[in-house]
Amino acid sequence: MHLYKTITLNFLDKTKWFGLRKIYYLIKNQIEQKKLKESLIKKQLSQFIIENYDGYEGQNIDFNKGQLGFGLLHYALIQNLKPKNILIVGSLKGYIPAIVAMACKDNQFGQVDFVDAGYDDEEKGKNWQGIGLWKKINPKEYFSKIGVQNYIKTHVMTTAEFAKKDPKKKYQYIYIDGDHSYHGVKLDYKLFYSKLEKGGLMSFHDIVATGELAGGLYGVNKFWRELKSNKKISFPFPSNSGLGFIQK
Repeated sequence: MHLYKTITLNFLDKTKWFGLRKIYYLIKNQIEQKKLKESLIKKQLSQFIIENYDGYEGQNIDFNKGQLGFGLLHYALIQNLKPKNILIVGSLKGYIPAIVAMACKDNQFGQVDFVDAGYDDEEKGKNWQGIGLWKKINPKEYFSKIGVQNYIKTHVMTTAEFAKKDPKKKYQYIYIDGDHSYHGVKLDYKLFYSKLEKGGLMSFHDIVATGELAGGLYGVNKFWRELKSNKKISFPFPSNSGLGFIQK
């Protein structure tokens, strides 16, 4: 009888502690989910965005410290300028679109048009490290992981096709990171600079990148050098990418 009582008490004790552990992990999970909805500067959320939206390539990040690199620069500009309409051209897995949409969410103001043709490695001559992601997923669900789905609309099409959709629409902030050939980036500039409001900012990724990918030779560096403006700001680092801004 004594042995039976001991076994029973031990079982109940273990069950009790299992229940407490379960409650602990449920609460911990809720706290973690809440953190993912807080300000972008929180380390956990920063690392989540870098990891899930691929901020590693050419964005000057430090994952271990939760430093967003160029992403934080875009975020700060959006938070301060509070643009109504933002255009993002091109992204491998959505790093900059996600961050810019997060800035709009934190502002409770602004909308992002994200344009990507969804090309992948099989489409030779069109791909710039593309993986065809935007044709394979539901973008709204994809960006809902950080709760910004209501601040961003994804358009899976070429920039030439998108430019015809709403010819009168104006933007206050434009980011170009699509076709990296000389002719490709020049076309995107011509398509959208006219849609940039006076005083607005247009930025270009990979202004110092050189070499060749499936899409051909990098040409953003050449275009950036030729671009005449007395309102140009260059961030020529890291050496494999760089970031440039012009103001209209």
